[in-house]
Amino acid sequence: MKDKTMLLVEDEDPLREILREFFENRGYEVVAVGSGEEALEVISNKKFQIGLFDLKLPGMDGIELARRARENDPDMLVLIMTGYPSEESVKKAAESGVYDYIVKPFHLEELEKIIEQVTKEWRMSRENRRLRKKLADLEGGIW
Repeated sequence: MKDKTMLLVEDEDPLREILREFFENRGYEVVAVGSGEEALEVISNKKFQIGLFDLKLPGMDGIELARRARENDPDMLVLIMTGYPSEESVKKAAESGVYDYIVKPFHLEELEKIIEQVTKEWRMSRENRRLRKKLADLEGGIW
């Protein structure tokens, strides 16, 4: 998987286009779609490092999309963005494996910093798991 790949799911065309252009200009390969159903179609053929999903989408919401996307690729970092935050949706998002919950409106530079930070944490966590497995294998008597 190429580093810095993003699946952007936003049903509002102007915001989707602004986000796509912003992240492409920062070196991301971005696939931008307007619905959860379109996203699932794309995910079936391609892996992404980051999923940036709107909470309120036509048909399937962003939380259900996150759950289904992570079933397909547990390593995908999923972030939900919403203009309608609630305790219930934060809880459901966490239960669905969402890494962060971002409230609209936001500044693009702030969103970029959040994504950079969660990507860094994700890489460190993945490396930690790899090293723990290697250590466990060594302790298992490979000597």
